[in-house]
Amino acid sequence: MARVRADELDCLTALFERYQGPLFGFLARLANGDRDVAQDLTQNVFVRVLRYRASYQPGQPFRAWVYQMARHVWADHYQRQRPTDDLEDVEKTVSYGRAAHAQRAAADEHQALHEALALLPAPQREVLVLHRFQGFDYAEIGEQLGCTAGAARVKAHRALDALRRIYLS
Repeated sequence: MARVRADELDCLTALFERYQGPLFGFLARLANGDRDVAQDLTQNVFVRVLRYRASYQPGQPFRAWVYQMARHVWADHYQRQRPTDDLEDVEKTVSYGRAAHAQRAAADEHQALHEALALLPAPQREVLVLHRFQGFDYAEIGEQLGCTAGAARVKAHRALDALRRIYLS
């Protein structure tokens, strides 16, 4: 990334090839499996990498920096897509809960878990995806969220408890 920062833009290809898949997976999970949205957001991440390459500090872990960029892309997308009426949020949550409950009997455990994950609030889902699916440790998550590793561990524990309650209900 230091070479990309120094305007050797051909080096971005190697970074794209290495991180495109994991970033796509991260964003797809945040987008509840919507592959089209995840693909668009992944492309937006790399557009921002190129646009904001000067903000990268040599010596800084690129992985943490690019995932922070992905979190910002997701937050921007989420803010644009969020319903403005609280009643719509409640109806949506109730609808998703009924659908998850009705399909759990017929669906396998993987599908039920995926649906339960989708019902978590975005910040809780994000912590679980970063830790469980993307392999970030608590110190890295804490750095991204602006908190200590211990606080990140507590957030992950609470998110896991919430996921268990949804999944087992």
